Amino acid sequence: MTEEKKESEKKGSDESKDSVESKESKKKDSEKSEKNESKVTKDIKASSEDVCCDSSSGKGNSIFIWLIIIVIVIGAVIFFQQKKDNTDNGSKPVSEKVSKEVSADALKLIKEQLVAPGTKVEIKNVTEESGLYKIDLVVEDQEITSYLTKDKKKFIPQLIDIKELEDKQKDNDEKKQVKPATEVQAKSDKPKVELFVMSFCPYGTQMERGYLPAIKALGNTVDAEIKFVYYAMHGEKELKENLRQYCIQKNEPTKLSTYLNCFLATKSGSASESQQCLVKAKINQNLLKQCIATTDAEYKVSELAKDKSSYVSGQFPQFNVNKEDNEKYGVQGSPTLVINGEVIQSGRDSESILKAICSAFNEQPEACTKELSNEVPNAGFGTGKATNASNGGACGA
Repeated sequence: MTEEKKESEKKGSDESKDSVESKESKKKDSEKSEKNESKVTKDIKASSEDVCCDSSSGKGNSIFIWLIIIVIVIGAVIFFQQKKDNTDNGSKPVSEKVSKEVSADALKLIKEQLVAPGTKVEIKNVTEESGLYKIDLVVEDQEITSYLTKDKKKFIPQLIDIKELEDKQKDNDEKKQVKPATEVQAKSDKPKVELFVMSFCPYGTQMERGYLPAIKALGNTVDAEIKFVYYAMHGEKELKENLRQYCIQKNEPTKLSTYLNCFLATKSGSASESQQCLVKAKINQNLLKQCIATTDAEYKVSELAKDKSSYVSGQFPQFNVNKEDNEKYGVQGSPTLVINGEVIQSGRDSESILKAICSAFNEQPEACTKELSNEVPNAGFGTGKATNASNGGACGA
């Protein structure tokens, strides 16, 4: 029993020792953990103070302020960009009620007063611009922008942009400052001569009457052609006469000079006088009618004449038969003489025109020695010389 007791006491003593050691171990671990925790906390706090809260250096406050400024700037940029996007086109939206009312009034006016019965008209959008209602509409698949006053008493088919007109005038003024040459620089064996006119421009007809004798004298030594300015300033009669002359030249070129000499000598170039000249020149009138119809359709002459929104400078219908050449040479009005691709400033008497053309030859033919009239023809129709000998008048927008 004594041995058992000793063994029991020894066991109890060992367990007590283990318990004490365990407690001491846990205490050390706890102290170590607290120490580490305290270090991490201090590191975080120190880091935080370094980044944003160092009041002594002002670094934290500076970064914070800059962050606020950046946010404000970005917000301002977004705001003003959105505002710009909404106002760049100068228009602003209207309420659905106003849109419906304006659309109804505009449709009624257009269908009852402005287009033929049965014409398809659709209002695409209504906005407000420059104190007016801006109406985007489609008439027979053609997009048009028109305007209606706020009191709905005045309808404006097309608004003329004053700045656009001013810019165009500025461009024209700059072009006028560069005077055309009087002699051709690019020589050739057979010069190409192109005279751009409007058939009822008085200065164009003046130039033609000086041009025809010069071209007759030169004959086949030149490649000569009458062409037309890309718009008409003298109404429907000019569109029709342009087509007539274009088709005569296309189908029966040798008869054009006979027709033109007759036409230019008439009192006013009326339809009846033109008809008489067609007969005199023995023009095939059936062929002429077919050509006029085909050319009219191809270049949409009549169609564009009805569409006032397409008018040049808002006033003059387009005539695009020779549009590419107009653009190529920068033709602005009637008359414009182009020789070997150069715009040439020439007098309007036959002698001056002959000299201008002859300056384009590599070797001048005998025709260049001929003496032609130096009298300036009168502007407009009829015969005779100009009373003021003017060489400078022109028709141009």
